[in-house]
Amino acid sequence: MRISLDWLSDLVDLPEVEPSRLAHDLTLATVEVEDVVTVDGDVILDIDNKSLTNRPDLWGHYGIARELAAIYQLPLRPLPSAPRPPLVADGSGAAGSGAAAARGLVGGVDPALCRRFAALRFRVDTSVPTPRLIRERLARIGEASVNLCVDLSNYVMFTVGQPTHVYDADRLALPLSAGYTPTATSFDLLNGQSVDLPAGVPVITDATGVAALAGVVGGAATAVGPASREFVLEAATFRAQPIRRATQRLGLRTEASARFEKGLDTQRVDAAVDLFLSLLREAAPDASVTALQDVTLQPTAPALITVDRDFLDRRIGQRLDDDELYRVLDGLGFDVAVDGTTLRVAAPTWRSTGDVSLPHDLVEEVGRIHGYDRLIAVRPTIALTPVRRLNRRPLDRAVREQLATRAGLREVLTYPWVADHLLAATGFDKERLTRFQGAPAPDRDALRPSLIPNLLDAVVTNLRYHPSFGIFEVGTVFGGRDAVPPRHGTAGRRRQPDDDEVLPPTALALGIALVGDDGVDLFRRAKGIVEMLRRHCHLIDLPDTDPASDVDLSDTGRASGGPACAGGGDPAWADRSARLAIRVGATRVGTLALVTPRARRLTGIDGVQVACAEIELTRLAAHRSRENRFVPLPDLPEADFDLSVVVADTVAWQTVEATARQADALVAAVRYVDEYRGASVPDGHRSLTLRVTLRPRHATLTADVIAAARGRVLDALGRQVRAYLR
Repeated sequence: MRISLDWLSDLVDLPEVEPSRLAHDLTLATVEVEDVVTVDGDVILDIDNKSLTNRPDLWGHYGIARELAAIYQLPLRPLPSAPRPPLVADGSGAAGSGAAAARGLVGGVDPALCRRFAALRFRVDTSVPTPRLIRERLARIGEASVNLCVDLSNYVMFTVGQPTHVYDADRLALPLSAGYTPTATSFDLLNGQSVDLPAGVPVITDATGVAALAGVVGGAATAVGPASREFVLEAATFRAQPIRRATQRLGLRTEASARFEKGLDTQRVDAAVDLFLSLLREAAPDASVTALQDVTLQPTAPALITVDRDFLDRRIGQRLDDDELYRVLDGLGFDVAVDGTTLRVAAPTWRSTGDVSLPHDLVEEVGRIHGYDRLIAVRPTIALTPVRRLNRRPLDRAVREQLATRAGLREVLTYPWVADHLLAATGFDKERLTRFQGAPAPDRDALRPSLIPNLLDAVVTNLRYHPSFGIFEVGTVFGGRDAVPPRHGTAGRRRQPDDDEVLPPTALALGIALVGDDGVDLFRRAKGIVEMLRRHCHLIDLPDTDPASDVDLSDTGRASGGPACAGGGDPAWADRSARLAIRVGATRVGTLALVTPRARRLTGIDGVQVACAEIELTRLAAHRSRENRFVPLPDLPEADFDLSVVVADTVAWQTVEATARQADALVAAVRYVDEYRGASVPDGHRSLTLRVTLRPRHATLTADVIAAARGRVLDALGRQVRAYLR
């Protein structure tokens, strides 16, 4: 928005300061002035519209003048006015108000759209030129002169912030009504553009149809032209939301809609009508004003705020003199009544449309006009305390951080109880679990022995929104009623201080669930995540993943009272075709596996594969500090080459990797890339693609050296695992 200092000088005596200083003070206290430019000897302030979003009172020169008057403690001149013609009986102004309304200027007014609608009928010779001062001021802020009536209407809007619109009365079929389009229709705008109006768009209509888009732009059929002599001025207060929705639906935005979207007070119509009449009589003394009809459905009520003086002092940071406090509020148009230490403040109507409503708003008003730079600066008190030792953070926190950052999983929280159907799906016997009173439902009275049942329930919930994802949970699991206390961690039987009830043994567990289409990929990713934890969580006894068939299948884990994942036996939810036991030394602490089709079917998981892992964290420990090893960077560039070899399914990747790594002294790393089964690969075999990295020792690698190393790797793979190049 552009503001003219020459225009402001009619409203307030500006201080003797440089325009840049005035712009600086206005920016600190009220709105952001982006630029100060000189146009035809006048100084124009370019104000950022975003800083005006919550201040509908500032969308005109008079609002800015009021702010400057408060900042510099100057008197604000009142707006000019002129005598009004007698009011026309409005018959109530509501839709369908009868013959009395039909004979007037205003017909039906929909209260859902409009809170006040005033129409002024006047006659003037359009050959009368617009006063030079008005034309020049409009030009300086970027508005072109059209004719006397349109120029006066624009001048009023840019002065008080209230848009008005002038119709050619001879091209109207009065009365005017405010409402919504009942059906879709087309409409020709003032600028010659034609738009298709859907049903439900706010419009101004006469007896023949749409005359204007309410609060946005007028129509070509009722536009003022050189031959116009009789006119109707519309000054209305439209609700903000209907106008905002209309501009978004139609892609139209004007100076008028920008102001109505912010929410204007109904009393501003009076300022607009009075100023228009004053300007009209000054520009064209022979003009005659014949009728005025004003329909007010919901006048803007002043916002009432009660605030304690101590509240203001605490929030401002110091106690201001009473005279200073009252001066600031009075200069902004607030009425203040004092009752002991309580202030009862009535905001002006132009600040009561959503801008000011709370005691904190008064703190801001007083602080900004008094001057934030004038408030007493208090040095903050800084207390230096020892920094928390990061290496002493709990293991479960380190696990959470690594899974959320490195693994890219989302943490979930589930209830400590579990539903019966989830227990049955994952193979737990409810009769052996701990039950509790006051359960949320009869089928949810068992404490969870594992995190997996509730994680699968969370998978079902999230599958409605995402086809693939990864989640994890760190939480407490509970042993059964026939369990004995575990020997590790803090879990165990405990007695309540006031009764003889024995609480179940507990353990802290980690559960992971990965969801997607490819079960093999999910299984490998889950295995990689578990192996990542051993390094980045600095575990002392690093978890090992071994084939589940190599471990003891007895039910010692469940009998010990720990979570099912820590048992020596495999949980029922683990698929035999893809499962691993997770061990620390000789002790099994968890399971990693694909979820069986039965468990997926009973829990309601359809169309996807799920890989889960569960580890008992109470059986793990971390180094007190990291183990740092320094490896020198290579001085010479490394070289890579890929090999795709066909190998039997019975040959594990670890064997292929070890064979390739030991084939040549230059081999520094062997990485898995991909595998393939299909055409050109015999049954019972797979094509493995591996990437071999060569690291030179004394000289840069040449093509002959790389080829020789590649041949030795292929020869070793052929001799030891019977692999051949695909």
